[in-house]
Amino acid sequence: APAPAAKPPAKPLAEAEHTVRVDTKRLDAIVNLIGELVLSRNRLKTLRARLRDEELDRAVSTLDIATARLQSAVMRTRMQPVGKVFSRFPKVARDVARSLKKEVDLELIGAETELDRNLVEALADPLVHLVRNAIDHGVEMPDLREAQGKPRMGHVRLSAQQEGDYVSIEVQDDGAGIDPEKLRAKAREKGLIDPEAAARLSSEECLHLVFLPGFSTKQQVTDISGRGVGMDVVQSRIRELSGQIQIQSELGRGSRFLIRVPLTLAILPTLLVQAGEDVYALPLARVMEVLHAPRTSLGWFDGRAVLDRRSHTLPLVDLRQWLDVTPAASTLLTIVVLQAGEARFGLVVDQVRGREEVVIKPLPKALRGLRGYAGATLIGDGRMALILDVDGLRSPHD
Repeated sequence: APAPAAKPPAKPLAEAEHTVRVDTKRLDAIVNLIGELVLSRNRLKTLRARLRDEELDRAVSTLDIATARLQSAVMRTRMQPVGKVFSRFPKVARDVARSLKKEVDLELIGAETELDRNLVEALADPLVHLVRNAIDHGVEMPDLREAQGKPRMGHVRLSAQQEGDYVSIEVQDDGAGIDPEKLRAKAREKGLIDPEAAARLSSEECLHLVFLPGFSTKQQVTDISGRGVGMDVVQSRIRELSGQIQIQSELGRGSRFLIRVPLTLAILPTLLVQAGEDVYALPLARVMEVLHAPRTSLGWFDGRAVLDRRSHTLPLVDLRQWLDVTPAASTLLTIVVLQAGEARFGLVVDQVRGREEVVIKPLPKALRGLRGYAGATLIGDGRMALILDVDGLRSPHD
């Protein structure tokens, strides 16, 4: 009888195992500890600036580098590909298209793009609504598309890519597009915006009226995208993730919804500003520049303060007035230029304190639900600072 085949030699344990299963609660606990470490580091950096000790300066610089590396390594362990959410959309698209008797091809791009697992899970519902909305409200019926010279089959693309410390996710369709004038008229008709404010809106700003609670342009509400999670809820959830959502649309060519969210929610790079006696944090990704202008250079347009610069007018929001605090006496204004959707505006503050990475904490109960606030944090001098919601500071329909 032939001799039994020899068993292959067992691999050394070190070669055989390259992964370890870890309970996500343990990872979350480590991330929370990293947050505490970041707070302590910020406190030491504040003390360093005050004490001006050379030996302390070197020690804090070394700690700063080590903390950043540790933070990056731990955050990588929480990353998951967005494909975990993307994988459910082919079935969603097929079901929606079938129920509406439409023909739709769904293209997925960048499913390997990684994001904090908590964000991946939190984006699921908003993305489901946007994909359904693109098929229901965007893509036309096959016969109509054919009559317009388009392919009978509509095209919806869901894509993701990393941009620095942020991830951009797009939902784009080649459908009918959005008519800004129809949105303007519908908002006035429903009493969601007064006629004077509606008349001031640009075409780009009109597109963002779809985010108003109770807004719908369809004559008949469908079970596909007219119930459940509305566009206002989609925007609210994106803001809760310290992200933003923008709309671009062209009549007859289609629409594009762009979502930008940070790679992680644990640590947020911010610009600290002061208004009155308090300090506030602005997400650094929304800060375009800081400038100074004499008070005499301000103008007024439609009852609002503006600054004329570089061949365009920059609308201004005074944070001191917004908070109802007394501004510091100064002839020179400090203005932080912020990106809000497709538009920019200037936020007038008393002082810019500098950049700081902060740990996001929930808002105090008294402030939850109030427009303009996204969270709270502790800063380097030990004080609490509120994180401001840039979109809430100046909504286009205000």
